[in-house]
Amino acid sequence: GGAAPLAASAPRGCLAGLAPPCAAMQVTEFNDVKVYDLSAGKSLPQFLEEARKKQKSLRHDEDFRKRIDIVQDFEFNIASGRIVVSPDGEFVAATGVYPPEMRLFELRGLGMKCSRGLNAEVVDCQFLSDDYRKLVFLMEDRTVEFHAQYGYHHRLRVPKAGRSLAYDQESCTLLVGGSSADVVRLDLELGTFQTPVPLKVIEEVNQLAVNPAMPVVSCAGDKGLVESFDLRDSKKLLRSLRVADPEDADAAVGAGISGDNVTCCAYSPSGMHFAAGTASGVVKVFDIRSSKPLAQRDHNNGFAIKSVVFHSRGSDFKDLLVGSADQKSVKVWEAGSGKIAASVESKYTINQLVFYPNSGMFFTAVDNQRIGVYFVPSLGLAPKWCSFLDSITEELEEGTKKEVFDDYQFVTTDELEQLGAKELIGTKFLQPYMHGYFMDYRLHAKLKAALDPFRYEEFRKERIRQKIEAKRTMRVRVKTGKKVDVNQSFHQKLQAEAEEGETEGASKKRKEAAERAKALLNEERFKSIFEDADFAIEDKDLSAEKATTSLSSMLPGKKAGRAAGRK
Repeated sequence: GGAAPLAASAPRGCLAGLAPPCAAMQVTEFNDVKVYDLSAGKSLPQFLEEARKKQKSLRHDEDFRKRIDIVQDFEFNIASGRIVVSPDGEFVAATGVYPPEMRLFELRGLGMKCSRGLNAEVVDCQFLSDDYRKLVFLMEDRTVEFHAQYGYHHRLRVPKAGRSLAYDQESCTLLVGGSSADVVRLDLELGTFQTPVPLKVIEEVNQLAVNPAMPVVSCAGDKGLVESFDLRDSKKLLRSLRVADPEDADAAVGAGISGDNVTCCAYSPSGMHFAAGTASGVVKVFDIRSSKPLAQRDHNNGFAIKSVVFHSRGSDFKDLLVGSADQKSVKVWEAGSGKIAASVESKYTINQLVFYPNSGMFFTAVDNQRIGVYFVPSLGLAPKWCSFLDSITEELEEGTKKEVFDDYQFVTTDELEQLGAKELIGTKFLQPYMHGYFMDYRLHAKLKAALDPFRYEEFRKERIRQKIEAKRTMRVRVKTGKKVDVNQSFHQKLQAEAEEGETEGASKKRKEAAERAKALLNEERFKSIFEDADFAIEDKDLSAEKATTSLSSMLPGKKAGRAAGRK
């Protein structure tokens, strides 16, 4: 019964400075850019199943207590397929299997608002309103399903299997593209089908994209082309854009999939830039006024691009980024130059990439129970609903911050003279600091080795001697009356105490002291005290009596511990 409160209070624990859940956060670094994986680790069902098998409460599981759940129950039984963020940024809708299900999450509450079962797996989904009240789903069984605030509202069937949805708010038109050369149009204001838009060259549509600034819809399809049309006059198609090179057609990337297929596309928030990804793993960015690409990025994984999206971290074009994902990796790069800004490798197959607006967080729908959640501070701040991530990452940055003089050795003038390096004063090899100088630790090691060239040879001989002595200890030796090289007086005192306890009429106190002395003499853990010179006891620091008491307290058994305490 206490599992859910623990999971829900994990982010709040970060705020209050309680148990450090940050220990469960995985950090990857690429070109000094850190990416924080907030979905790493086991899912809640996995924790519950493991606790049931071991018959152990989760409140005693350190991994469970230190895990991070940005949004509670942000997972599915098997895998997640699609993710979409509402226009107002307050809700996230995600679909997954199995069984087919839609889960709606309220980000301000850091939890799930509701879940709804579906009749088939979801191919694509869209928000039709600013909040969660109106949604539409494109199903695998060729149906389009509309949901309202209260749940299921209406279902209709499209002529061909659909692959992508697009919605134009100005005309209330829902567009469905799929395995045909026509784009199906539905007028949601009148509730009727409109005349489909016939495409010129491409025979199937992989994804639709609506320009946010102009009434233009682009269709990414086969034959390396992207065809566009004006929503005001759908009969007149605009100029086609060639994205894939003709030679890519020979590179087959899957069963029946040609390398020149344009698999996904997207418009920038300003509507002036367009990005498209191909089946050969290449993403290109265009200015809508030119057919020449501004930049391109090859994933070099041999997989088709599954998702492409624009992300802005500022108002300038230099701050415009492109996020692209194939089934194994996510790359975020600058739209103008193609320079990599962040990179993530996933252990699971990626189905979709979605950025949370105006932040450094993005989600990935993957073939795993937990939905992928990543935070990159260099891409933007954390969203308002989880602003505690900024403080967590700042603490981690401060904890791993490298000091300026970590690679330097501090030496005084006298030490320089001993090393024979006094001539280096005033050169670039020495940095004055307080009463001495900072020297590169590699240079310091070389000077020290040159000063004492036989030091390594002595170290080598000492190691050989220790190995020989270790082999000799395998022989059977008589322990009584043996001579020791280190702490001889302490050894003699222990032997005397052991002999006094064996005499007839010895008191209980002497017998207990004899037992402690025998334990110290025969214990394997303390044999180095009489063999290794590093454990030599100095009379001015520690007497033999104090050593006996301190070592006796480390022996097992309550009786020895009480006897040592009374002494």
